[in-house]
Amino acid sequence: MPVNELQREFSAFINNMDVRLGAFVLADLPETFETEDGEAVKFPKDFGPKSLPMLELFVLSKFPSTEEILKPEHRRFFEGLIRYLGETYLRAIGGVWDHDESTGNGMPFIRPDNADGPAAGEPIPLVGIVLAAVDQRSAEVFTAVLEKARELLGGDGQPRRKCTGLSLGVLNAENSSEEEVEFLTRFIGTVEPGIAAWTQEQADPSSWGFDRESLARLGKQVAVRYDGPDDMIAEDETPYTAGAMRFIGETVRRIAFGQWRYGAELEADDPRSRQPFIRFVIGDQNLDLVPWRLIQAALENDDAIASALDAVIEMREQEAAEATESSD
Repeated sequence: MPVNELQREFSAFINNMDVRLGAFVLADLPETFETEDGEAVKFPKDFGPKSLPMLELFVLSKFPSTEEILKPEHRRFFEGLIRYLGETYLRAIGGVWDHDESTGNGMPFIRPDNADGPAAGEPIPLVGIVLAAVDQRSAEVFTAVLEKARELLGGDGQPRRKCTGLSLGVLNAENSSEEEVEFLTRFIGTVEPGIAAWTQEQADPSSWGFDRESLARLGKQVAVRYDGPDDMIAEDETPYTAGAMRFIGETVRRIAFGQWRYGAELEADDPRSRQPFIRFVIGDQNLDLVPWRLIQAALENDDAIASALDAVIEMREQEAAEATESSD
């Protein structure tokens, strides 16, 4: 596998952290867990060190062997577990997500801080840690790794930097629904493959990137391709519109730091109803862009898609400027 493909996969792993980790916390981790003495206790989902023993017990209760957890049908859970474990370590000891292209596998790991400086520690191989935990069955592996890393921080074992975990708009029971999480769990996995297939159908596949220029070109293409909204929903146009919708959403999400969401429980006249959309949290307000609506808007104004991105970026810049003024 070429190096650039490993880098692309790692970038996708990081860029999809919000929804994938949110879905894992909400859909795969239980609300309560029964201890060895039969007591039902609340399951912590706060990325804190105290959640690690119960998380490991839960994993052991699900998987009797390493062979079982490595089965293809458990891949989504395994990936979610790696995400949760990594983010918990980052918050406790500092560090960064990283991957090793030289090994040829590109698996994500944590490069922790230590007494020598930021991200100067030996890599914490998350996949190996999970497999060791399932194999040893002591329910002490996740915490032991953290304690060892804390010792290497020196001093009082406290992180030298403020929380280095990713800033996540994690889905939870308060801001989403089970239906939304179920949809996004299925949908997110189709975004990048769908975009890849869509770009291969274009005249110059390699010229399409996650950038404003490509959005502007797409707007012009849509305006020329369709006379009206009805043309877009013709059966033979579904592959094109589905790919374009994913491309628009993923591009604005990456550039302006948004999150895929789904309008599961909204009124029928809401543009987001039953549609995947991108949510941007700017200050204390939400701004939502619906790719399907942007495609339709391009029929009237071929610059509508790129202009929507410009508007979000302008709001981001204003937010940053206000934050700078406040700190000064």
